[in-house]
Amino acid sequence: MADYELKDIRTDILEPSQTTPVVLDFWAPWCGPCKTLSPILEKLAAKARGKWKFVKVNVDEAGNQPLAGQFQIRSIPAVRMLFQGQVVGSFDGALPEAQVKQWLKENLPESDNDSDEDDDELSGVEKLIEQGEREKARIQAEKAYNQDKQNDELKIKLAMLLLPDDIETAEKLLDALSSPEKFEIEKESLQTTKTLKTISQKGEVPGESGKTAEQYITAAKAVFDHDYETAVKTFIDILMVNRSFHEDGARKACVALFKLLGDKHPVSQAWRRRFSMALY
Repeated sequence: MADYELKDIRTDILEPSQTTPVVLDFWAPWCGPCKTLSPILEKLAAKARGKWKFVKVNVDEAGNQPLAGQFQIRSIPAVRMLFQGQVVGSFDGALPEAQVKQWLKENLPESDNDSDEDDDELSGVEKLIEQGEREKARIQAEKAYNQDKQNDELKIKLAMLLLPDDIETAEKLLDALSSPEKFEIEKESLQTTKTLKTISQKGEVPGESGKTAEQYITAAKAVFDHDYETAVKTFIDILMVNRSFHEDGARKACVALFKLLGDKHPVSQAWRRRFSMALY
């Protein structure tokens, strides 16, 4: 996760603000509303792709108190936008994310006033996924990622769209996460995909045999043929007959596929409910 804490006024605020709007978040560790607002600003800053800079100013630190006085901070949280030596926007108190977005839209210089662009791009990716166009969605996600390679959400979105075909690149993206602990399901999905790849190539399920093993191999091959409906349906059939087969492999495979495809993909929409029913 990016470190937004103020370290040096000149290099963190004064110099950057000559060319880029700098959003200052005056806060303190004991401030409850600050704990609500700061994560929203951090999230939006991570998605801004450098269109504006975010700096957190802990007013409890003695070195920051003159700065708080200069900006006439009397209560926290308090947010100020500085650009080319002028305060161009401000608000006090914690606002919900929608209102913070609106504030950014209203106060960022016109040329930079596209703070929702990343949301729009990801929305476009989701729409393509909903239409079953995973390859087009991958291209759009890759474009967004190349413009903001520090964004964990974009890394994850692209990694899942690269699977099941490009396991190597997807693994590199997951290895580069700044907060990997937030994405355990995605990491497990990658490992499951790697296992399914081995099974599809070797044509055998380790330690298993018989009709169910043949079904499992068929489902694994279907994944890499992009016949996701056959794969999910077959894994669910196995799950309903033998939950313990291949160490709960059918359940893990379905979880991985739904994560790869995304909630809005037609196959996820069609089969997730039946999958949930098969677990009970």
